[in-house]
Amino acid sequence: MRSLLLRPLARRALLRPAITTRWQSTSTSLVSELKARGLAESITGPEGQLSSFVDSEKVVAYAGIDPTAPSLHVGHLLPLMNLLHFYLHGHTALSLIGRATGSVGDPSGRSTERDSIEAARLKHSFDSLWAQVDKFFVRGQEYAISRGYDKSKFGSRELLSNGEWLDNLGLVEFLATIGRNVRVGQMLARESVKARMESKEGINYAEFTYQLLQSYDFWHLFKTKNCRLQIGGNDQFGNITAGIDLISRMLKSSAPLATPSESPATETSPAYGLTVPLLTTASGAKFGKSAGNAVWLDPTLTSPFELYQYFVKLPDSVIASHLKIFTLLTPETVDAEVVKHMEQPDKRAAQHLLAKEVVTLIHGPEQAEKAGVMTQLLFPGEGEGLQFSASQVLGAFEGDARLVEVPRGEVVGEMVGKVMRRVGAAKTKGEAENVLKAGGVYVGVEKMKVADPKAVVEEGWLLEGQVLLLRVGKGRFNIVKAV
Repeated sequence: MRSLLLRPLARRALLRPAITTRWQSTSTSLVSELKARGLAESITGPEGQLSSFVDSEKVVAYAGIDPTAPSLHVGHLLPLMNLLHFYLHGHTALSLIGRATGSVGDPSGRSTERDSIEAARLKHSFDSLWAQVDKFFVRGQEYAISRGYDKSKFGSRELLSNGEWLDNLGLVEFLATIGRNVRVGQMLARESVKARMESKEGINYAEFTYQLLQSYDFWHLFKTKNCRLQIGGNDQFGNITAGIDLISRMLKSSAPLATPSESPATETSPAYGLTVPLLTTASGAKFGKSAGNAVWLDPTLTSPFELYQYFVKLPDSVIASHLKIFTLLTPETVDAEVVKHMEQPDKRAAQHLLAKEVVTLIHGPEQAEKAGVMTQLLFPGEGEGLQFSASQVLGAFEGDARLVEVPRGEVVGEMVGKVMRRVGAAKTKGEAENVLKAGGVYVGVEKMKVADPKAVVEEGWLLEGQVLLLRVGKGRFNIVKAV
């Protein structure tokens, strides 16, 4: 097995896929893999029944997301990664965007009422999520192939909107068919409902009935797509089991009565639920838009560099679990890399590995490389001896305000202090001279200190004669492109 440990040398080859082996074999139970990765928190039904079902048949599984925000965030990746694993193992993955339910509001995991969403904003969020989920699976397939997965073993996938069947469902029809097969006592017993009813704010009728709509989604997909597995966050367990109960009741109400001799000794569940853990902060708070701590997957809201930084800054305590959850590296590979990481934890090699893998999955390998280059230039470790080409640096900082184009004649042979003022690294001549005298100015990838206020920029300081890397103090960094 080739090493995955990120080296301090920032060469282009560093960010190329290093894994060519994985678990896509018929000898490994998919449910067992998901458990090993920490992607199976709770499973409905008798012990081992879902695993046997998944191993013996091609399964249709679905996960739903309501368009309550204009972008997916990192927390959405857990159910999506689970669904991606099913797709990569030859099963059918249904991604449901809840255009209809998004306007109602799911109370699960919430202590307060959701704000209502106006139609225009709901449509914008729906369109954005639809495109992002589609792109997730496109990127996910590319990422899987680059990590050694066999494309011929992939299953099928489909994007759906529950507006297709809920928009035209009349209230009378809903009550006559679904309402008759639901018990209010069970609805009141759901943890999401009980918690809200015991709070000062209470729960409105729309949120109370949300579980019926999600249950109907499961029933509709069961009936029309032969979908027998719903995947969701752990806070969705009550809603998922409500859907399973509805499916069972609907089947029994439409089936002929069986005599005792005709009843099977061990009943097989018609449908299953699988929940994933919730991504939380160190204090246990849930990630998301409402909590104000969302790390978005839309690059216009959270750039690939910022996404990379989020994962690089994670503590060692969660690195092993996050590598198993958010990447397609095998659990054995993750364990081996974490052991290597702990030999020199200050280099944060496992964090860089995690960041690179996730950004590759979400935004592609080119953006992952750029984010890695930016990170190592902006936050270099001691004695790393970084090596970059001018094209790598310019490509990484393309569109970034820190990249400034300056006529060559105003760079080479010009006083360092004047160049600093030219690019905004110092406001006045006096400020520039003071920073230089204090030893706070460095140039080049190798961070050569410039302390002479009369020093001029030399041709050799420019990377490949094109780029001057200028670092002023601890927080100021400029890439000066000589044109």
